[in-house]
Amino acid sequence: MKKVLTASRQVWLVFGWMWNEHEVSINSAKNIVKNFDYKKYSLVLIYRDKDWNFYKVNDISKLNKKTKIDIQDFKKIFDIVLLMTHGKYGEDWILQSILEFQKIKYCWCRVLSSSLCMDKSVFKDFLSWYKIPQVKYQTIDISLDSKQSINSKITEIKKSFKLPVYVKPSNSGSSVGITKVDSRNKLNKAINEASKHDRKIIVEKWLSNFREIEIAITWNKELIISNPWELIKQNDFYSYDEKYELDNVNMQIPAKLTTKQINQVKIIASKVYKLCDCAWFARIDFFLHKNKIYLNEINTLPGFTDISMFPMLMRNTWLTYKQLINKIISLAF
Repeated sequence: MKKVLTASRQVWLVFGWMWNEHEVSINSAKNIVKNFDYKKYSLVLIYRDKDWNFYKVNDISKLNKKTKIDIQDFKKIFDIVLLMTHGKYGEDWILQSILEFQKIKYCWCRVLSSSLCMDKSVFKDFLSWYKIPQVKYQTIDISLDSKQSINSKITEIKKSFKLPVYVKPSNSGSSVGITKVDSRNKLNKAINEASKHDRKIIVEKWLSNFREIEIAITWNKELIISNPWELIKQNDFYSYDEKYELDNVNMQIPAKLTTKQINQVKIIASKVYKLCDCAWFARIDFFLHKNKIYLNEINTLPGFTDISMFPMLMRNTWLTYKQLINKIISLAF
């Protein structure tokens, strides 16, 4: 029988990190603090700085006033951990494995699904075996591929991919390190830029006039999928600035799709969610191009900023922000 949380239970909100989504993590944490149900739980703030140190802080706006906590002491003090650690070394398996090893309850997906969905190359290769529709792609591994192999792949990309293409790090998020390449002479430079963020690089076919569709999905004895939304962008590339800083992205709520397209999106989402062993909550992104649905990615620890899609999808479907946070905490394992 599942243990019921009481108001005396503490929720430890872990945020910040050393990678390229440090500020996104802090902004997500600020929204949790603002919308937290303090009558039901007590909230403890744990800040991770860019030097791999954990600190307890009393005020999210005063991160310099902190008390250091050692990793080996987690199991002595942590009760329920709510993760807001987006990106590499926070959204992948690293922190989740530390918590599972110490048998600490935490929210969001487990180690396997977190690592699988974070690595775009492995994710795409895995789902290709199940005939999940994806856009054409090629992977370059800077550390494992020989120089001759890398050059051969680049030559093949220039021959078989119609420009433009997207070049992106395999392990990253929030559009960090992604370049749209519209000239073959710029391909190597884009690969070098992506390699600053990860050793594996994905080169992906560009779709002209595509539509970007997103849904939220959760599981609590049965799978619940939100209605699809559409991102209406001024540009064809949804950049980091557009996601978190600029006000030039609108949402179509719900997305203007046919009944058949909505069913297709939900069927693919359900299948992929289960194949990747996701747990509790995730956001799944699609492309719609010439009436064909393509899976883009699964985000196993989506953003919680003021303009993040995941909480807005949930709020529009059935849960307020506070209810959503409570639900996530209640499903901690």
